[in-house]
Amino acid sequence: MRLLRWIILIVFFVLVAVMATHSLNSINQDIGRHLKSGQIIWETGRVYKTNLFSFTEPNHPFINHHWLSEVVFYLLNGLIGLKGLIIFKTAVILAAFLLLLKSLPKTARHWPFLLAGIPAVLVLSSRTDVRPEIFSYLFLSYFLFAIIRAKYPEPSPTASYGAGPGQRWLYALPIVQIFWTNMHIYFALGPVLLLFFLIDCGIHRREQIRFALKIFIASCFVTLINPNFIGGALAPFNILKRYGYSIVENQSIFFLTDRGVQLRDIYMFELSLIVLIISFIIAFKNRKKIAFEFLVAVFFTILAGKMIRNIGPYALVFLPITALNFSAYQPKQILAKRSVRIFLLSVYVIAAAFLVKGVVNDGLYHWMGRPDRFGLSIPVGAEAAVNFVKENKIHGPVFNNFDVGSFLIWKLYPEEKVFVDGRPEAYSVDFFEKIYKPMQEDPELWRKYSKE
Repeated sequence: MRLLRWIILIVFFVLVAVMATHSLNSINQDIGRHLKSGQIIWETGRVYKTNLFSFTEPNHPFINHHWLSEVVFYLLNGLIGLKGLIIFKTAVILAAFLLLLKSLPKTARHWPFLLAGIPAVLVLSSRTDVRPEIFSYLFLSYFLFAIIRAKYPEPSPTASYGAGPGQRWLYALPIVQIFWTNMHIYFALGPVLLLFFLIDCGIHRREQIRFALKIFIASCFVTLINPNFIGGALAPFNILKRYGYSIVENQSIFFLTDRGVQLRDIYMFELSLIVLIISFIIAFKNRKKIAFEFLVAVFFTILAGKMIRNIGPYALVFLPITALNFSAYQPKQILAKRSVRIFLLSVYVIAAAFLVKGVVNDGLYHWMGRPDRFGLSIPVGAEAAVNFVKENKIHGPVFNNFDVGSFLIWKLYPEEKVFVDGRPEAYSVDFFEKIYKPMQEDPELWRKYSKE
């Protein structure tokens, strides 16, 4: 049985690895700009605070909330290249899942973790490109690890909050928060998790509330340690106020469904939501002290429902919360027979192996309607267009669309600046409302700006 459990865990993490190892699909939209930005920050020793890359609005204020991630990507790209970045990203995601596994009490590490694991991987799979948010996955997983270990210290999940060695992992959270604040805008999720933990302590273990409060205050305070101070700390709450252009990943599942956009990622999310609800029914019937789990589940479910880009953090939260809920029910009579346990575990191995095969031969990606392909392939993107511009010595101003701007920044800056790129927050709302969107609707305006 022990050997079979190890085999199952290995198969599960193989599934995570192959799902995360796919073609670099953000070659046009994101990674190029991140690499160029990281190069500039590294070489100049400062974080720029204006648009910088565009000739249309070069002085527009811009808060670069993931500058440190860009420096990391730039340095790693110089050492291991773009294919190496895909491998690095896979390692980061594997580390996040390992933290989630280690966060759980022993009663939740076996069938509860495995049962919740596959839905979590399928939901997360659409948000596993080489982007700064992969660091949020790692930091979010560590926050969950530290809080859950403090709430359910070994050897028993019924022990007191913060008892024994479980509490020590919380001390690192303010330090982790500093890195998170400078690597991705999801850093606000750290204090949110600590706030829910603080509420949980206040309900169930009031003698622990002072310690939880200190960690919460420290983690909130260190968000000020960023190049933009208060502005940077408040960026997660203000960034959408300056978005003049709508992008698909910022839309709600209801918005997309109402307009006939049938993303199978939404189906995966809805399936996981059913599993999550069932887990809470079991938890409510078997134990009461789940305030933290309930608050976290509700909050991250709402986030994912409001914006499909948030299904990544939701998937990582879904896994340990669902596993903890399922662990409240231990079907000893059903699993008493060794033959039954072996049968169920074998079925799981076969199912996971089937999914691995579906990823490796790209069948699962075809079914989900995604451009991902298993492996380390790097699409050429707009390389041919850039080569044409360079070979024919064509000079700006460049007239480009939203999606390809980041690639042009990577390949042409500083010789040429772009008309627009994939950062709505780096441009004024007026630019999108009075220029970019109208010119796509009015042929006369298109001709006017094309001439310019």
